[in-house]
Formats: sequence, C-alpha cells, structure tokens
Amino acid sequence: MKLLTHNLLTSHVRGLRPGGGYPLGIQVEVVEGILRCPDSGREFPITKGIPNMLLAEDET
Repeated sequence: MKLLTHNLLTSHVRGLRPGGGYPLGIQVEVVEGILRCPDSGREFPITKGIPNMLLAEDET
C-alpha cells in the first residue's frame, strides 16, 4: 500500500463523533501491518500492500 496524501481519514463506525477527521500526510509503503482508528480502536489489516477497510455488518 503506497500512501502519499494530505486528506482526512474519517471513521464511519456507528456511535463515534461525526466529522472527526484525522489529518494524514505521509509517504510510505506498507506491505503487511494494520491501520488503527484512534477513536474506536478498530484495526484494519494490510495484507500484500492492500488495506481492508471494510466494516463488519454490525459496525455500520
């Protein structure tokens, strides 16, 4: 996963404060790892450079 962005990531997990964007301005290549939401603690796996940011049905 290559990241080169200056956008905001926003969590869409039910029950969290709306509009709580997180500034993102990094340039890295991650092959394996996780992305962690600072509000919910939800972890999104990165496998073979591809992040899986899909929410489970009970999280929407």
